[in-house]
Amino acid sequence: MSHISPGVPMAYEDGTVSQVRIDYDSGERVYLQIVRIIRDMIINGELPVGTQIPSGAEMKRAWGVNRLTGAMAVEELRKAGLVSTKPGVGTFVTGAPARNTVSLRPGDQVTSRMPTEEERVRLRTGYLTPVLVVTRADGQVEPYNAAVTVIRVSS
Repeated sequence: MSHISPGVPMAYEDGTVSQVRIDYDSGERVYLQIVRIIRDMIINGELPVGTQIPSGAEMKRAWGVNRLTGAMAVEELRKAGLVSTKPGVGTFVTGAPARNTVSLRPGDQVTSRMPTEEERVRLRTGYLTPVLVVTRADGQVEPYNAAVTVIRVSS
């Protein structure tokens, strides 16, 4: 029997509501699930720049997670350049990375790995997001942030 939090509605200023679910049996750390959920909501435009995200205490009330778990999630989002915290005010979305579509051609290869420090900063991956490395048929190597990159295979 899977232990998934009930869908917790997150309401936004524009009136939209999204259900957030934490799966405690998935094997993925809870704070990483929160990071992924909030990051995806930022990327998809559900949390636009300037929107306040839940505090650790609000995450505890809404999702039943430890305040430290919420704080760890916020710290990862901050490291990725997606949010900033104003002491005594809250944590707000400060950046929304654009989706990137990469077309593959015959002979190209794709691998995945954790980023180098330089790639982490340049691609704004944070510490938990891998990079997709496209090696073109001519040997050119192109790293991309896996969180915002879609690979399209051309024939």
